[in-house]
Amino acid sequence: MASSVSYELLQAKQGAINGIATLDGTGKVPVAQLPASAIETYKGKYATSVALIAAHATGVLADYAYVTETTSYWYWNEELEAGEAWVNQQITEAAYALLTAAEKAAVPYIVVV
Repeated sequence: MASSVSYELLQAKQGAINGIATLDGTGKVPVAQLPASAIETYKGKYATSVALIAAHATGVLADYAYVTETTSYWYWNEELEAGEAWVNQQITEAAYALLTAAEKAAVPYIVVV
């Protein structure tokens, strides 16, 4: 009896909100079952940082976009003391040293010489 109840519960929870994700024919979780935050953080590819900022004047932690001009990813860093801002992932060693611990933790920086 217990196994049939568990099986019915499993069937009811598959693909349901707060349930169990299923896999599609390619072995991936269908986009409809992913939380919005998992797929909406990438803001796209932009020619310049000016174009990125014009398209997304504000953001939230984990937002990122690729900027062709700098050949790097830019991240939204709401921990910056100067206010909320898009920042280049690539940063000089001197500039990185000036960041607070919170600012450093908000972006996966690549320190360049």
